[in-house]
Amino acid sequence: MTALTFTLKNGLTHQLDCRRLTNQFLADHTIADIEAMTLESHHKVADWFTVSGSDASNIVFKQTNSYLTHIGHQMTKGRITIEGDCGDYLGQRMQGGSILCKGNAGDRAGDKMRRGILLIEGNTGDYCASSLMAGTLGVMGFTGRYLGYGMKRGTLLLAKQPTEQATWVDCGSHHLPFLKLLYQSFSHFDSQFAKLSSTRAQRWMGDISGIGKAEILFLNPD
Repeated sequence: MTALTFTLKNGLTHQLDCRRLTNQFLADHTIADIEAMTLESHHKVADWFTVSGSDASNIVFKQTNSYLTHIGHQMTKGRITIEGDCGDYLGQRMQGGSILCKGNAGDRAGDKMRRGILLIEGNTGDYCASSLMAGTLGVMGFTGRYLGYGMKRGTLLLAKQPTEQATWVDCGSHHLPFLKLLYQSFSHFDSQFAKLSSTRAQRWMGDISGIGKAEILFLNPD
């Protein structure tokens, strides 16, 4: 089966909530069923996307832009690939599965995430990993303000050094062998993340305004 693919049509100039376009909601639906689904107000999926493919466990968004919000909201399984930019609340309340964004993401990526893998090859907006409870969130690009705000547990993996965060404690540079196991979980992605190999990282613990059991890891060259 080929991936269930949503190709954005031209003309979207306002935020579009895509929370219904997740694996668990679309399983066992035909293309006609999906095209007839309402995304917001009276607008149907077919008004904004060309839909093709059949494998709802493997969803692909093409020709995307920053107006598409809430992609992967509460997803529990499967895989979502975004071949471009996306908007706010990527992977919000995610409970399983994996999301790969090949472009930039908006504000609050991974907000209240509970489980799974969320990987962003580009930059993120503000409040990345806000209130994240568990799981792994990786960012190759730059992160905005208030990184890890209210983050409780889980791992935020960064390829670029973040700005100083007042409620995070710098624990120094460490050799972390468990990163090899983490990288194995990235190996099936067609992504820069599959090429990671460094097991040395600068580690911060926080957010100490809360329970302080989460970690930010900035990867250093070996």
